[in-house]
Amino acid sequence: MSGNKPASKVWIAKCGSYSLEYLRQAVDNILSPILEKADLKEKHILLKPNMLSARTPEKAVTTNPVFVEAVIAFFQDRGSHVAVGDSPAGALHGVERVWDQTGIAEVCRKRGVELVNFEASGWTECRVGDRSYQLARCIFDFDRIVNLAKAKTHVLTILTGCVKNTFGCVPGFMKSRLHLENPSPGAMSKALVDIFTIVKPWVNLLDAIIAMEGQGPSSGNPKHLGFIAASHDGVALDAVFAKAVGIDPLVVPTTSEAYKRGLGEADLAKIRIEGTSIQAIRPASFAIPSNWKFRLVPRFMSRFVSRFFWVRPQINANCTLCGRCEEICPAGAILRTHERMTVQDENCLSCLCCHEICPSDAIDLRRGWLARLIG
Repeated sequence: MSGNKPASKVWIAKCGSYSLEYLRQAVDNILSPILEKADLKEKHILLKPNMLSARTPEKAVTTNPVFVEAVIAFFQDRGSHVAVGDSPAGALHGVERVWDQTGIAEVCRKRGVELVNFEASGWTECRVGDRSYQLARCIFDFDRIVNLAKAKTHVLTILTGCVKNTFGCVPGFMKSRLHLENPSPGAMSKALVDIFTIVKPWVNLLDAIIAMEGQGPSSGNPKHLGFIAASHDGVALDAVFAKAVGIDPLVVPTTSEAYKRGLGEADLAKIRIEGTSIQAIRPASFAIPSNWKFRLVPRFMSRFVSRFFWVRPQINANCTLCGRCEEICPAGAILRTHERMTVQDENCLSCLCCHEICPSDAIDLRRGWLARLIG
C-alpha cells in the first residue's frame, strides 16, 4: 500500500484467560474505539468464527466460545441482531456436531442467537477477474460480517488468521475443489485472498489468548499468548500477529498476496498499534511449521528444489477408520484398503486437507530429505 492513505490501526488488549467478565471488558476496549461512530442499532451482524472441526475449546483448533460470547454481547448491548455461522471442514458429518463440540452452540442458545448453516443456505457464484467461486448465499443477507479468527499456525500457509478465516464462507466440498484447482501454497493463497476480497469483513478480531503453534491448524499444540486484537484491516491484523510470533509478515503467503493487491497494510512501520504493544505480547518462543523455509528458496530454483523438499501425509496408528480424510481429499489420493487408510503418493497434491480435518491426530507429515535437513 502506498500514497497518502491513513495508517491502519490495530487495537491489542492483554487477556490472560477465557473469563467472560475479563473478555467482555477486553472486547469493549478494542471494539469501542473502532466502532465509536458506527450506528449498530437494528443492524444484522454475522459473526464468522473459525469452526474448523468438532474439537473441544481447549484444543485451540477453533475460536473459543467465550470469546464468541463476549463479541455477541458487545453487539447485542448496542441493539444489533446477531447471528453466528461457518462452514466447517467436516460438515458432511453434521454441522450440529461441530457446533456442539466447539461449545459455540451452547453460547448461542444462551444468548438467543441464530446459528446459520452455510451448507443449507445454498450458494451463489462470485467472480474475481476470470476466477469463479461459490460462496454461501446467506452471508450476503447481513449488513455486516465480523471476522472472528483464531491465531494458529498452518502447514500450508505458515499462519492462519483473518484472511484465511473467510475460506469458511465457501460451503462444503467446494473447498476441496479449490484445493484441487490450486495445489500449490502460492496458488491457494491467491484463491484465499480472492475470497477475502468478496467477503469484505467489516471488522476483524483475533482470538490469541490460547493460540496454536507447531503443526497447525489442527494437530499443533496450544500456546498461551494472552491477548486479543481487532482492526478494520484484516491484513494489518495478520501482519501484527506474524510479527508478534517472530515471523516476517510478508513470508506468510496470504498476507503477502493481500498486501500486493492493496487490500490492507503489512508494513509494520505504517501500522499504528493502540493499547498494548507488540513487544508486550511477544512469546519467548513460538514453533512454526518447518516447511516455511521453502519460501526462502529463489523462484528460479524452486522447481529443482521441490523434488527434494516435499511434505506428504502418512496415516499413523491413531487412525480410527472414520474415513473423513478419504472424503475430503480433493485428488482421491486416500483409499481404504484391507481395513486401513493409505495415501497414494502418486496422486497426492500435498494440500494437507487430510491433516487439517483428521479428528484423531492420525496424519503425520513425511518430508523429503531437504525438508528434513533444513527443518
